[in-house]
Amino acid sequence: MSRRFLAVFSVIFLFVTCASAASLDEAARAVEKIRGQKFLAPIHRVDIDRAELPTQLRAQMEKSLPYSIDEWVSILQALQLLDRDTKDVVPKLISLYESQVLAFYDAQTHTYYAIRQLPLAARELDGAGMLEETVVVHELTHALQDQLFGIGAKDYALRTDADASLAYHALLEGEATLVMMAHLVSKAGADFDAMIREDTLVNGLVAAAASEKSIDPSTPRYFSDSLKFPYLEGLRFVIEAYRRGGWKELDRIHTDPPRSTREILHPDEYFAHSFRAKPFVASRPTNALTVEHLGEYHWGFLLGNDNARGWVDDRVVITQNERCESLVSVETTWESAAKANAFRDAYVKFLRDRGIEPSVSQDGVVVKVKYAAVSS
Repeated sequence: MSRRFLAVFSVIFLFVTCASAASLDEAARAVEKIRGQKFLAPIHRVDIDRAELPTQLRAQMEKSLPYSIDEWVSILQALQLLDRDTKDVVPKLISLYESQVLAFYDAQTHTYYAIRQLPLAARELDGAGMLEETVVVHELTHALQDQLFGIGAKDYALRTDADASLAYHALLEGEATLVMMAHLVSKAGADFDAMIREDTLVNGLVAAAASEKSIDPSTPRYFSDSLKFPYLEGLRFVIEAYRRGGWKELDRIHTDPPRSTREILHPDEYFAHSFRAKPFVASRPTNALTVEHLGEYHWGFLLGNDNARGWVDDRVVITQNERCESLVSVETTWESAAKANAFRDAYVKFLRDRGIEPSVSQDGVVVKVKYAAVSS
């Protein structure tokens, strides 16, 4: 479920915008110098016009979905990630990406795509010359990740695990954003190692990014939040990794990446090996529309971070009856009965506030919830 819930493919979501094409060779050398790694092969580049982007985005979405786009929207609404009365869901998502994408690397085809024209909002900004470099550096970091660590194959292998996929994207985007920051700092003649160890400065940069106001306010919150998550929380995670062992520690993490958004949100648990999510097996009943693995991020989005803390595992099955009504069956596991109780109470209240009366059962740390999603 990697590109189902998060992004159609790896895109650069910047909180400042920039111009289009910089020298790939120059940017590649900058990435190699920062990461201490060499590209194994030339980078395949394709240039497209911005007018082609909506078609490209929709085609990538259709290619990556295991069901129709209409079914995908129904799943998001059944899970309450989207309000049931949200209109023009797919156009809103495509519009969001179109407004943010400046270049992208497709790890499935091993291709760097440069977009010739800027987004409308970026065309009057100053400093485009420097900023265009940052986009290329970010995306070529994905190309380096692909060549060294096979990220396309790993991403594909996680397609049925939304939580693990989102965690993996957070690692990839966090690393690419950190390389981009290192490039900017080096251009300014500053000490990157010193900067990255200053909590106040790092927190200020992340806070400024999180407060970005360029997203259309009509965009569904789930789309904007899940787009930001890999860049913001992923950046926090890789900064912690860098502080522990520099770029070599990032190389090590690629051999054993986080398996859950819990590990991204709480890096100390990953590095201390105090929590590791179990591999998710998405075996699907014959009558199921989908089987989902939501993880701490999604439960936090729905119920608030406090009510998602202590997540251990979940399995969400969505079926449809003969009237095409979605039936949702949720089974979650928590690290303590107290955490399970907090989740249960918050989830029941959340569903009832949305006009849904759930069936609930609990056995210690395991909470099961069933409900019929209200039709739009």
